[in-house]
Amino acid sequence: MSDLKPGGFRITKKAMEIWKLPKGSRVLDVGCGTGETVELLEKEYGFVCSGIDLSMARIKEGKAGNPNLDIAYGDGEFLDGFRSFSFDGVVMECTLSLINLPDEALHEAWCVLKKGGKLFLSDLYIKNPDPEFIKALRIEAERQNSRPRKEGECSTDCEEEHKSKPVYFRSCGRFLIVPLIEELAEIGYRNIAWKDCSPELESFVAEKLMRDGTLEGCLCGEALHPKDRFKTGYFMLTAEKPF
Repeated sequence: MSDLKPGGFRITKKAMEIWKLPKGSRVLDVGCGTGETVELLEKEYGFVCSGIDLSMARIKEGKAGNPNLDIAYGDGEFLDGFRSFSFDGVVMECTLSLINLPDEALHEAWCVLKKGGKLFLSDLYIKNPDPEFIKALRIEAERQNSRPRKEGECSTDCEEEHKSKPVYFRSCGRFLIVPLIEELAEIGYRNIAWKDCSPELESFVAEKLMRDGTLEGCLCGEALHPKDRFKTGYFMLTAEKPF
């Protein structure tokens, strides 16, 4: 079991079975951490992988263990360091829930994917959300995102506020599946398929608590707390950029 994500590599391998990409395919891992997935995809599937992460400490740890890993500091919201249409696949494992602007990250992934390229997400979601909750979340997101700026407001404070603006498909670090799929479809992704992987989350929580007595250090953070007031599940999702 990975210390950082439910299901370890089992969910990753399920996604690769769906992707069916040939050897030599270029793949970007957003939120790569120490590069464990990058290393797996290169060794077992023959992919040519790059990874980015906001933690320099984890990047250094990964490079110390394997200097050949192509992993570096980077933000999923800004993939300007990569050319458009340069990757056959983009991976975001338990990462999108932690990104300030997930809609921007999904757009950036779209831009760097080649036509026919694949997207793979795994993350937390809210099971059976109340329709009124979904409606209220959408209304609030639209209200905040359409708020006109006041004169002189574009400053560091403004930038921080922009980062905290909500999206209608995520709440408290958990996604709402139907709105998320709507967002992906609006961007242009097709063949969107998701699968509930909640048993992996339950096993992850139980094993980590028994072993460490805490959930600190895992990418899913406080959302995995056993007293979580949400009905939190875990999912995997694959999608494709059309030819």
